[in-house]
Amino acid sequence: MQKFKYKPKPNAGNMRHRITFLKPPGEIVNGWPSKEWSEHVTVWAEIKTLKGARLFEAAAVQMQDMKTFGIRYRDDVSDNMRIRHKGQDYDITSMTNDDEKDEYFTILIREVL
Repeated sequence: MQKFKYKPKPNAGNMRHRITFLKPPGEIVNGWPSKEWSEHVTVWAEIKTLKGARLFEAAAVQMQDMKTFGIRYRDDVSDNMRIRHKGQDYDITSMTNDDEKDEYFTILIREVL
């Protein structure tokens, strides 16, 4: 008999922040290639704070604002996009599909200087 470890699903109630995904320059917008980052989609997100070793690791590289966002899975976003939150743009460092279940993304981001 196998024992299954209980793993709670992410709480949608924590997704109370609005973030906007931006398409890179050169993407087709209204039939023409764009010259600037253009808005793609705005979604609800959860902000997770960096703690312990991960915070130390992040601070050792550069003094940039680093955050972790959690969003529901979407197939129209990718890691070559940027994220805008409260007027600040962020590059996506890593974007992982939690447990490969197509339910939730965890996104590590770094402030664009």
